[in-house]
Order: sequence, then C-alpha cells, then structure tokens
Amino acid sequence: MENVSPTRMNLLARKGQVSLARQGVDLLKKKRDALVSEFFSVVRTNLGSRERLNAASQEAVDTLNLAVGLEGRAALESLGLAGRREIDLSVSERNVWGIKIPEVGGPSLRRRDFERGYSPATASARALDASALFEEALDLMVEVAGSETRIKKLGSEIKKTTRRVNALEQIVIPRIFREIGYIKSVLEQREREDIFRLKMIKRKSTSEKSAPGGADG
Repeated sequence: MENVSPTRMNLLARKGQVSLARQGVDLLKKKRDALVSEFFSVVRTNLGSRERLNAASQEAVDTLNLAVGLEGRAALESLGLAGRREIDLSVSERNVWGIKIPEVGGPSLRRRDFERGYSPATASARALDASALFEEALDLMVEVAGSETRIKKLGSEIKKTTRRVNALEQIVIPRIFREIGYIKSVLEQREREDIFRLKMIKRKSTSEKSAPGGADG
C-alpha cells in the first residue's frame, strides 16, 4: 500500500472506482450472455448443416462412383473439365455487442444442367445427378465454413470477455477494497490520535488553571 495516499479524497475516489468496476462487470456479463446465446445458436445451425453435408457428400460420391463404373472415368473427367468455374464468395460482418462477427456467403453454387459448360444431351442422367449433388454439397460446405468461422470468433470473444470479468471480480475489485480498508484504517488511526492529543491538551489546560498561581490566581 506504499503507493496509496491515505486521504479522504482518495477514499472517495476508490469508492467511485468500485462502483464503476461493478458496473463494468455487469455490462461484461450481459455481453458474455449475449455472445454465449449467439454461440449456441450458431452451433445448432452448424450441427444441422454438417449432418446435411455428410448425407449430401455420401450420396454425391455414391452417384459418381456408379457413373464412373457405367460410363468410364475419361468421359466424366471430360465433363468435369468443361464444367470448371471460379467460385465467388462474399464476407460481411454483423455486430453483436460491439463484436464484428463474420458472415460468409454468396449466391447458390447449384447450376442448371445447361449452365455447366456442356450440353446436357451429351451427358448421362447419372453424370447430371452427380453434378447436381456435388454442387449441393458445395453449398453446404460454404454454409458450414461460414458457421464455423462465426463459432471460432464467438468462442474467442467469450474467452476474452470471461477473462475481463474474472480480472475485475478477482483482482481489481478486491485490490480496491484492500486499498479502501487501508485508507480507512489510517484515517481512523489519525482520528484517534487527534482525539488523544485534544484530550491531552484539554487535560494540560485544566491542570494549569487549577494549579497555584495559575490563570485564576
């Protein structure tokens, strides 16, 4: 407590700091609760998207394997090369209690049969089905990637907010209370000493007045 000046002004200042720190704790806890609620909402969405992705991927692979077995790898590779394209994704941000949460999205990756760069008449029904299923899986991959990005960001912010709450509750506020206790103790000691000195002065004054040859003599 060497750096704490035990004055009444500092005592009032420390009490104000405790009040502000408690308000900070309340706000941080509300923020954390909001982030946790958002976190579990995104987790539920992610779990559903993952289940659909696993099912769509399995169906797409099974359909592709059947098409390869019936039509040959070369024919399907030729269709795949013709259907290549670049995928444009967008990243936006949504504000949750001052935290910018990334949102990954973009237009659906599913195309009509005639939009894949080859004539549907030259492709088998199985090849077309495999293309549609893989594009559906791609849509779900983007959805899963977006939700997992949000989960990672939210989890990081929840940890950060929890650390701040713990620091205020377990370190800052107890330290301020110790300083308040120290200042009160010093001020009370000074008050006792002042009272003792006043009593001594009064006693000395009374003794001098009552002595022979004193002020009344």
